[in-house]
Amino acid sequence: MPGRVLTHPTMARRRFREIADQSEAVLDLTEASLVIALEEYPALQIDQYLQRIDVWSDAIRERIEGSRDVEKVVAEINRFLFEQEGFHEETDDYYDPRFAFLNEVIDRHAGTPITLSIVYIEISRRLGFPMTGVSLPGHFLVKLAGTWGEILIDPAEDGRILSTGECQKLLDQIYGGGIKLREHHLRSVSKREILGRLLAHLKSVYMSRHDLAGAVSAIDRILVLDERDPFELRDRGILAMQIHAYREAIDFLTRYLEIAPYAEDRQMVRDQIDYLRAWLDLN
Repeated sequence: MPGRVLTHPTMARRRFREIADQSEAVLDLTEASLVIALEEYPALQIDQYLQRIDVWSDAIRERIEGSRDVEKVVAEINRFLFEQEGFHEETDDYYDPRFAFLNEVIDRHAGTPITLSIVYIEISRRLGFPMTGVSLPGHFLVKLAGTWGEILIDPAEDGRILSTGECQKLLDQIYGGGIKLREHHLRSVSKREILGRLLAHLKSVYMSRHDLAGAVSAIDRILVLDERDPFELRDRGILAMQIHAYREAIDFLTRYLEIAPYAEDRQMVRDQIDYLRAWLDLN
């Protein structure tokens, strides 16, 4: 039996850069999300997972029988994913890294709101009903818009359709009434923004487990998407200090100050840079 082909992390990162450079119209969220997982799972066969999404989409396409009725399409996607296949939100351990990787989500039929949304978005796209992501504070939804209006769908709640009032209730449950729903909360986000949010979740997962190398890897890929993100540059510099990569720390913190010269912590960061440079001069 032939051995599995392993993908070196450098090659996985190179492929992620190539995908990040693609236009919004071309970028495939399924492939991009699987390439993120590829650094953790070097034996991952991306084509097999792309094929599974295609097969599921074909099965739903047969059920809708060419219908352009939005309610019917949403109902059939929901029936297939949540009733037949049993997809559901993983609530036992939100910070289990497996549920941030799309291959695990597809295998286990369980994930976070954003990974479930990615599956939903990619199936709808293959059906000719392109949906977008909605990065609600503390949650993630899917939106389908047309000349008839728009609907908001919660893949973490079995594809339930939400009104704006229900979105506010959702925020109240998460933040105890501390956030009022605004129009910008419900805007469609780009695929690159979805990938950024997925990586931000992965970063928080690694940080919660004190996995500094994993957190560094997540931030580095966020910076592939936006090399001028000041908060990620700062956090990357702080992590570089913690893993004793002091020259890297100086570089990232310096870039942070160049982009955010009036940041509230600018003096503290300058002092840290000076300290690191002095230490390197003496060692």
